[in-house]
Amino acid sequence: MMRMVFFVPTDRPVGGVAKVLDYAVHAARQDLEVVFCCNDLYFENLSSALFKKPYFQKYGSNIRICDSATLDPKDTDVLFFTLPSSHERLSTLYAAAGCRNMPYIHLLQNVRLSNTAFDNGYSYRLLPKPLHRICITQEVVNSVAPFVDHPNDMELIPHGFDFEAFNCAPRQDDPIMINFNTFKGDLGREIVRPFNQDPRVKKVRVSSTGISWNKLQNNYKKSSLFLGTPLPEEGLYLPGLEAMAAGQLVITPDAFGNRFYCDFSENCALVPWGDIAAYQEQIEWAIENWTGAAFEMRKKAHSKASGLGLETECARFAESLKARYVDSGMALEYA
Repeated sequence: MMRMVFFVPTDRPVGGVAKVLDYAVHAARQDLEVVFCCNDLYFENLSSALFKKPYFQKYGSNIRICDSATLDPKDTDVLFFTLPSSHERLSTLYAAAGCRNMPYIHLLQNVRLSNTAFDNGYSYRLLPKPLHRICITQEVVNSVAPFVDHPNDMELIPHGFDFEAFNCAPRQDDPIMINFNTFKGDLGREIVRPFNQDPRVKKVRVSSTGISWNKLQNNYKKSSLFLGTPLPEEGLYLPGLEAMAAGQLVITPDAFGNRFYCDFSENCALVPWGDIAAYQEQIEWAIENWTGAAFEMRKKAHSKASGLGLETECARFAESLKARYVDSGMALEYA
């Protein structure tokens, strides 16, 4: 009998780790035995904001959480990971316990996975190996497909997110309240500087590293214009999608991975990466067109986000497990 072990480097609430936790919850919802293993646990008593996510709180009570020191490897485990070098760590842990040839599932979340410098090159070297791979967007599929030697073992399950946690339909009379985060730098502070005392802007909200889940939701739901400040290249850039769910007008550069949900100039405003003046021009455009074109853009964004919830992702993953393991004669272990 098999159980599923979902492995991450840490319990720190970063995006890639949080998505693996979503998949652990998806598996738990199928009544499977699920272990969520963090190589290192930095927070005591599961106090990490990672485990405050509503989806985990609602469905994850039967998931066992441990660190690598207390993991009990079994040769019947199915191993799920996302950071490429986690494959090497898992291989070492399981080999030390006398376990070999376990099935792996690799969740691919970044368009840089085929870059020879990413994750010290382990990512590039891992791609030709015969693993079950799940890509979160078509952009990720396109970026890695030339390097994957076993394409039949790779599938696309479109990224889902907790739409209901952020859901707030836009209203035409919403006041202009600007929102940005500083998770990847302070660019937002420079962009918004001329608008801090602008009477046309009712409020400016900032979400910084360490913010609680509830405060983050509040900032998004109570704002109406989001400044997306991704890295030049992202696997997805979830904050922009969460802002769309909250009914905000999103101003963002093309970060490649955010093409998954961004229909530029239709449901969001496009700016060159790092161009402060361009952001400020788009804010002025939004103010001038707030009840007209800007409102239409917000409605389209909210509609797009509404179709990308966790329920669809959960259903697709359940189908994948059934097809690849149950239907092939491998028995999953049920809790």
